[in-house]
Amino acid sequence: MSTATEISRLTDARNLIRDKLIDLGLATSTSKLDALADAIDGIANRGAISATVQEGDTYTIPAGYHNGSGTVSGVAGGGNYTLQSKSITPTKNQQSVTPDSGYYGLSDVTVAAIPEAYQNVSSVTAAAGDVLAGKVIVTATGASVTGTMVNNGAVSKVLSAATGNQSYTVPVGYHNGSGTVSIVLETKSVTPTTSSQDVVPTTGKVLSKVTVGAIPSNFADTTDDDAVAANILSGKKAHSYNSTTGEAVAITGTMTNNGAVSKTLDATTNNQTYTVPVGYHNGSGTVSIVLEQKTATPTKSSQNITPTNGKVLSKVTVNAIPAAYQDVSNVDAVAADVLENKVIVVADGTEVTGTMVDRGTVTHTLDATTNNQSFTIAAGKHSGSGSVNIVLETKSATPTTSSQTITPTSGKVLSQVTVNAIPAKFGDTTGDTAVAANLLAGAKAHTIVNGTATQITGTMANNGAISGSIDGLTTTSYTIAAGYTSGGTVSLTDDIENSLAAI
Repeated sequence: MSTATEISRLTDARNLIRDKLIDLGLATSTSKLDALADAIDGIANRGAISATVQEGDTYTIPAGYHNGSGTVSGVAGGGNYTLQSKSITPTKNQQSVTPDSGYYGLSDVTVAAIPEAYQNVSSVTAAAGDVLAGKVIVTATGASVTGTMVNNGAVSKVLSAATGNQSYTVPVGYHNGSGTVSIVLETKSVTPTTSSQDVVPTTGKVLSKVTVGAIPSNFADTTDDDAVAANILSGKKAHSYNSTTGEAVAITGTMTNNGAVSKTLDATTNNQTYTVPVGYHNGSGTVSIVLEQKTATPTKSSQNITPTNGKVLSKVTVNAIPAAYQDVSNVDAVAADVLENKVIVVADGTEVTGTMVDRGTVTHTLDATTNNQSFTIAAGKHSGSGSVNIVLETKSATPTTSSQTITPTSGKVLSQVTVNAIPAKFGDTTGDTAVAANLLAGAKAHTIVNGTATQITGTMANNGAISGSIDGLTTTSYTIAAGYTSGGTVSLTDDIENSLAAI
């Protein structure tokens, strides 16, 4: 909210107070707020002023505020009049209280309390349908209303399972709380049979419980049974589950009874297997073989070890490969992998003579020259005493604005180059964001431009010292020109003080 708006609001409030005090003769049309406050402060609070006067006397009411409760009355005996005291009881009609004949006037009138027969009915919301039939109430408007709510007294009803007697609609109106809606319970029991059974209550009753006995012990749950006639010994009977009909069915077995069946097998072509006939076996039949053991020693040629006619080999003992033979299956060396004049046996059993050259001890020194930065170690066996060496040296350098190449002395290799710190006169401009407009005109500085430290010359205007004013009413701000300012002032005029002084 602006200062001008606040001053306007104060002016309107002053005018309202001033107009009221002018009506009371306590202010003029030019009085200001402080004079109006003094005038109000000078009003005495008289509260309730009471006085009695005799006939012919005058009483001057003092200036100031009166709360309206004070009275001025005459004193009896002060003249040739007699006052009467009266009392009155409120009625539904207005009453005028006057003194009786022979009295000059009333000294006081006592108005009694509203009779007990009258009560405040402004909160009554009940209508005729909310009140018991024959009972009377007074509505919020003062009208007498007779209730129409039916008095049902005690209503009772017994429900049963019979059609048309399974529910009871409670009639609208008043119920004295003694009526009941009830049922007569009974319990029954039943034993499962192969046919379904309906268990119903006796006429006029409702079932509270039906006890269903267990399925008789001669009945079995066949849900998990999947036997068919072929799974049951011929002539025997059983029950199984028919998944198509969902019922238990009686089955007569068709499984053949083979009794005891025996057979002896051997290694001959037509006697190595025996087909067990389908059906039941009593467990006394046997299928057997006659066993024998044999031994063999490995040779460079394969051997077939067979059983004697009518027998089956239970074990063949194969002796270990003779010590002169060793497993060469994983040998993958060739002549070039073996020292010259040395012999090996390869995976196919062939003897191979090595061709690997024996180099003995080989030594070499490397440096940074173009043709001596590497040394090729010749193929062959090396004694382990040879070496390839370098001669190390260290150097140092100080950063400059131009790049420098540090190279080793001829015949040597750099082990370390110490790069001294950037000289103090160089500043890191990595985080600099200043542009020409951020520097005072003519001033120079370095900042980062496109990733490179670049010198810039300032273009910021030098405004020197500024001076301005605002009145706080029509002018509430002063715009300071962009650029550098050495100081100065923006002052508030006395327009607000003058406006307030005029209120």
